[in-house]
Amino acid sequence: MSIFGSIKFKLLFLALLVVFVITSLIVWSDIEDTKDRLIAVQKEKAILLSDIIRQSIMILMIENRWRDLQIMIEDMAKNNPELKEVRIFHPVSGRIIVSGNTRDIGKRIYAEDWDRFKRKEELPFVIKKDGEIFATRVAAIHNIPACFRCHPPREKVLGVLDVEVSLAVARQSIRELTYKHIMGLVLGFIGIGTIFLIGGERLINNPLKKLTEVMKSVESGDLSVRAKGDDRDELGYLARAFNNMIDSLEAATREIDSYHRQQMERAAKLASLGEIVSGIAHEIKNPLAGISCAVQVFRSELDENDSKKVIINEILNQVNRLDRTVKDLLSYAKPKPPQLLLSGINDVMEKALFFVYPEAKKQNIAIETRIEKDIPDILMDTDQIQQVFLNIIINAIQSMPAGGVLSISISGKGYQEIKDEIGGSLNCGRILIIRFQDTGKGVAPEDLECIFEPFFTKKSKGTGLGLSISRKIIQEHGGEITVKSALGKGSVFTIYLPVKSKMQSEKIKDNELYNF
Repeated sequence: MSIFGSIKFKLLFLALLVVFVITSLIVWSDIEDTKDRLIAVQKEKAILLSDIIRQSIMILMIENRWRDLQIMIEDMAKNNPELKEVRIFHPVSGRIIVSGNTRDIGKRIYAEDWDRFKRKEELPFVIKKDGEIFATRVAAIHNIPACFRCHPPREKVLGVLDVEVSLAVARQSIRELTYKHIMGLVLGFIGIGTIFLIGGERLINNPLKKLTEVMKSVESGDLSVRAKGDDRDELGYLARAFNNMIDSLEAATREIDSYHRQQMERAAKLASLGEIVSGIAHEIKNPLAGISCAVQVFRSELDENDSKKVIINEILNQVNRLDRTVKDLLSYAKPKPPQLLLSGINDVMEKALFFVYPEAKKQNIAIETRIEKDIPDILMDTDQIQQVFLNIIINAIQSMPAGGVLSISISGKGYQEIKDEIGGSLNCGRILIIRFQDTGKGVAPEDLECIFEPFFTKKSKGTGLGLSISRKIIQEHGGEITVKSALGKGSVFTIYLPVKSKMQSEKIKDNELYNF
């Protein structure tokens, strides 16, 4: 697995990203706050210098030393490095009349400064000129009574003082502060990343590696290993849950192994029993045929009114019963493979019902059939399927000695519609459903699981092989048979047979033609 796809990397990346974003916001906020405070200090300095210069100007004007004004302004600009420019411009024409830079005298004041004066805004503002940033204040020099001897009272403003304080020192401080903050951010980020990396390796990666090793051992079949689950965090909970899963898996494995051994032993016993039964059946079949022939000859020599004829008929009935039992044993021990042909299920059902109608009528049993239209033909051995139908119908009739109703339905459905009903054992596009529902005595819940087992029967007559043979026949046709029953309410046997596609049917037909 790539390191970039690991949980450790994802958690570490997410944590570092969050720390970086939060720390960057804090650093940026601190830098901006410091920048605002430094600029505010320079603005206050511009106000202070402006007020000092304005007071000095007023003193010179009162002492009638206005000719020294230019010299004072030039000295202030030279002696104060942060005082970039000091100008006085005319309040009407906007022309500079005094300046720390004599080359500016006679020029018009900047448009921004002029607009500020016109709007009577004396608060300092930041302006950028020639690539440099300044804190500028425009303050009017008002005509006070002390100046009335030289200036008439109607002149409200004698001049406008324009002071520019350079922000170069503040900008340098901001750059140094930003550099320090960024370096601190980088070093802190590296330190936090290292702590996270070491902590993630110890707290997350190592427990996950140990849990992965345990998983690999379990995957290879070793169910004796257990994960360390002493920690009280999520990984400890995961380890304990995984240990519980291993315990359950180990118990289930033991149970499956035990069941598998039982089934293997049972299969071996049934195989041996099948061989024995097959041998015994062959040994019995030939003598039975001889006995039947001899008894029939003996019966033919008797008169119609001979009292011995009743006994002879009973002997023949018992011989025929034994013969049928032998045939059932042979069918179960060595069943014939089905001869699949494309045939209609309706025809097979009609033939089966033809044989049982007399017995059903005799026992006052009504047989109701519901067959959908357009039931497709399917691949089947008609004789074997007919045998299955007869076995189920005869069982139903025998379960209703006092009469009742046997409902038989044939329908077709898509596999997706009934896959939950049959547990997904048939994977076919379309399924043929044959359902037999009787109103008989039903089957006890404890007997329902054994109903398809060989030699299981609750009847005084029969071998208990009918339903077992029927299930084997249906499974060899690729289908499935199920039963639902309740005591006193009757039973429902359902047969599911796959409907092969037209292409599959034609392929089987061609094979049969070549085999012929």
